[in-house]
Amino acid sequence: MWCMTRIQPAVALASIAGASSLLLAACTQDASSTGGTESAAPSTSGEAPAAEAPVNGVDAKEYAAGDPETDSYGFVTPSGKWLCAIIPTKKLAGCASHPTAGPLGVPGTPQIASPDGGPPAEANVIAVEAGKEPSFQNWNQAPFPGNAHVLPYDTTLAIDGFSCNVQFSGVSCREDATDKGFTISTSGYKFEYTPIPVSLPSAIPPPIAPTPAPLPKQARGSNQCGPIVYPETGKPATVVIVKGTLRCDEAHTMLTKYFAAPDKSEPVYSFDGWECRLAGDPGSAEIGYTINCTDGNGNTVVAQP
Repeated sequence: MWCMTRIQPAVALASIAGASSLLLAACTQDASSTGGTESAAPSTSGEAPAAEAPVNGVDAKEYAAGDPETDSYGFVTPSGKWLCAIIPTKKLAGCASHPTAGPLGVPGTPQIASPDGGPPAEANVIAVEAGKEPSFQNWNQAPFPGNAHVLPYDTTLAIDGFSCNVQFSGVSCREDATDKGFTISTSGYKFEYTPIPVSLPSAIPPPIAPTPAPLPKQARGSNQCGPIVYPETGKPATVVIVKGTLRCDEAHTMLTKYFAAPDKSEPVYSFDGWECRLAGDPGSAEIGYTINCTDGNGNTVVAQP
């Protein structure tokens, strides 16, 4: 049996730009925050708000864990930063940092007791449980098993009374019956659910140009988009947009199509305007190989072990 430590919400970030399956411990321990401002008291009304239909809902089955023993639904955000999950058997929805599953690394995240009885450490999960206030927690078990799919921007994953959505401003989850939840991004968090805005339709809706997703800046100006798995080796590769305006979900879609190509044994493989080159031995399960893809629009994507 493994345990987690849970802390009731006690710190709220003054400002937030808004903001992976998670396994819940079999035992919990409440811990108090060491400072900050307490969140608003829950409503005294005995009547729960009516649950709203999810905005731009996806098919939850596509996000189910591959292990039939695990009743959980998980996703990675397009930026590659967050791994979130809804776990119906534990009546919980939560998010962890991805791919390291280490501390959340968000301003204001508290230090709380470790589940194994060790010294306090920065929380590595933010979650909302049925009938409880959203909280920070420390888990000593790996997050969502397997390779979770990307949940596109402005879509909602909803299953068994919980909803999570991803927006350019961050990721947000809630318990539908109470509307209690959280929102987290690299710049902060709040213990409130952030719904996807719904605008009223007009008689002649104006055309809307697609907006490229902002990506986290890494070393040398590149954009890291989280891992993808080499089908030949089963090893993870880090996806990086080296140049261009491509979104992370578009880069992952392109590489997934490349992996599915029936004949890509040549050093250079072209498809859909992309040209991909291999470096290294595709059959090496120990080392892996690097894929370098470019298109005619100035985009360069690299998948490297």
